[in-house]
Amino acid sequence: MSALAALRAALELPAQPICLQLTPFEILDAEEDSGLVRVAFAPQPAFGNHFGNIQGGFAAAMLDVPISFSVYVRTGRFLPTVEIKCSYLRPARIGRCIGEAQILRAGKNLVFVEGRLLGPDGELAVHATATVLAAVSGSAPVPGGISV
Repeated sequence: MSALAALRAALELPAQPICLQLTPFEILDAEEDSGLVRVAFAPQPAFGNHFGNIQGGFAAAMLDVPISFSVYVRTGRFLPTVEIKCSYLRPARIGRCIGEAQILRAGKNLVFVEGRLLGPDGELAVHATATVLAAVSGSAPVPGGISV
């Protein structure tokens, strides 16, 4: 099963977090080797700030989606993000945005991930790095997941 098919299958399971409904997206691509994942986010007017741009906290939440998915396609498990650092490079207008994430390094205890949010104009708006906890007790693989 391809990384893209495995990710889509995992998201069809009934045990989905409710927060996924707040960030409607479409998975565009997923690559097992690099952990590269690309998603397109539907416009969310509720995420707008006073200037008509995506508020920073919502941008971070949006980026956590491809970051989590990137880890999943490499490990076959949804794991907790324990740290995320965002750099806001330019405003992202409300509109269809692209989120990308890629594994930088996957170790036994931690996974380091880089994420990018491209605004509707295709320009890089937010850059993020995240640390994900791999050594989680009781974090069983999702059926159909890809093992490392």
